Amino acid sequence: MSTNNDPKENSRIKELQGRSRQGAKFAIAGILVVGVLAAALTAAQLSSAMAQSSGNGAAGSNSNKIAPTAYYHGFDGGFTSTISTSGTATTKAQPDKVSIMVGVETNGTTAQEATSKNSGLMAKVIEALKGLGIKDEQIATSNFNVYPVYEYKQPTKICPQIYPLPPECQPGQVLTGYRASNSVTVTLDVGGSIDAGKAIDASVKSGANNISGVYFFISPDRQNVIRDNLTKDAISNARHRADVAASALGLQIAGVQSVNLNDVYFPVFSKSLDARAMEGGQVATPILPGEQEITTTVSIVFYFSNATGTSNTPPTTAGK
Repeated sequence: MSTNNDPKENSRIKELQGRSRQGAKFAIAGILVVGVLAAALTAAQLSSAMAQSSGNGAAGSNSNKIAPTAYYHGFDGGFTSTISTSGTATTKAQPDKVSIMVGVETNGTTAQEATSKNSGLMAKVIEALKGLGIKDEQIATSNFNVYPVYEYKQPTKICPQIYPLPPECQPGQVLTGYRASNSVTVTLDVGGSIDAGKAIDASVKSGANNISGVYFFISPDRQNVIRDNLTKDAISNARHRADVAASALGLQIAGVQSVNLNDVYFPVFSKSLDARAMEGGQVATPILPGEQEITTTVSIVFYFSNATGTSNTPPTTAGK
């Protein structure tokens, strides 16, 4: 090892060595502090776990077994059981509305000609309907369309067997004219002062040549009343079933977890008619549908509690 005779250099080296020894002391002290903190935290956790175990043992439960779990609802701070059930309600109702779709179809060599013919005939049909006492708000346009009419034609002359064929020898669609179609929907009260059969008869006599059909249905206002009553009855049915189950178990209903209401389907009765077959004769009153069954269901999840009104706590596994 060489010796440096420079006093300044020797002094600087000693100073650096001293700083190095001081930094090592600080590092060791930091490691010791971290170790002490970790040991203290571990001891606190162990102490807390022992305290909990001791508390459970004082209550008389078996600390070596895991208690059963159940859904916590909080009626009295305990566990609560549930039951899922469904309810059904059915009623019968007769449609109170009838809709008749009356239409006029006309042909013309041009679109304007077909439309003009159609407008004239439809005006006569609407006039005849109003003559029966049908109001403007009971008549609504449901469809209006003008479209070209094509006919598939084969060549009428003898053509040479060559390819490609001359234009006059090629088969294809040929425009023959235009057709206009217009229809209105007439809505009447079932059993009202204006008979649906008379409305159809008056339409056909005035020029209607397309009767799409007759539709019997329940009006929206009546649907709301029927839907509300069915929902109440279905819920009552579900509650009754839950009460029966609770009574058999020695429990009682404590509340409702969830309710699912299904849609109510209202049937529509339809009858097809052929306007062309009815031309020149009286139209018999359409056969009215009988009472239609309407059904709805609900699904409800109820909470159970014991007969004293406290929660139904599941049985403990202590001592097993």
